[in-house]
Amino acid sequence: MHRKRLSTKTNYPLEKKVKKFVICPRPGPHKKEESIPLASLLRDILKYCDNAKEAKNIIKSGKIMVDGKIRKDYKYPVGMFDVITIPDIKESFIVLPGEKWQKLMKIKNKDFKICRIENKTGVKGGKIQLNLNDGKNVVVEKDVYKTGDSLLISLPDLKIKKHIKRIKGCLCLITKGNKKGKIGKLKEIKKSRSSNPNLASVEIDQKTVDVPEKFIFVIGEKSPEIEIGD
Repeated sequence: MHRKRLSTKTNYPLEKKVKKFVICPRPGPHKKEESIPLASLLRDILKYCDNAKEAKNIIKSGKIMVDGKIRKDYKYPVGMFDVITIPDIKESFIVLPGEKWQKLMKIKNKDFKICRIENKTGVKGGKIQLNLNDGKNVVVEKDVYKTGDSLLISLPDLKIKKHIKRIKGCLCLITKGNKKGKIGKLKEIKKSRSSNPNLASVEIDQKTVDVPEKFIFVIGEKSPEIEIGD
């Protein structure tokens, strides 16, 4: 399925030469409005090819990896904090929220990524399954993790390397809203007694702002656990 360009709102820039239709990402680990189809990522953001046909050929030949696994579907949805690797040219990138568009940043370490715990479920044997923001699941023995915490995991085996708690003073990335892409320190979570969402107070550039709790993504205790630029 393709979408008409004029009626399409994307979270990534489109080249002017893209005429009538744009590629629609398939349903997958990320929400459609928050994902980039793999072919558009190659053509419109990285500009490693001139058209959709070239992008499809590159992807179908198995030359693109997402989170350590080869993806041959040109509509595969890529989202925030996914790691894209192109082994032939020895380059890796991470998807990050920018002020307007999602952006790609070149990274050196392609073996780790950071994920947020969205919810937890019990599984057989008394173990706990942690359901992550990118659709991945990790089963753990002890229930020491909380919703909203983040995990530093290895790729592609999904082993937990570090548990990053969402506590006062931790480092957060704002993923949506007018502060999208900004990094700050968490001051507190303000619980709502109404239908309004809980708010997170975050110190950004020596000013404290309130954003919906679901807009913050913990990325480290005192410094980022992944490469995110300046």
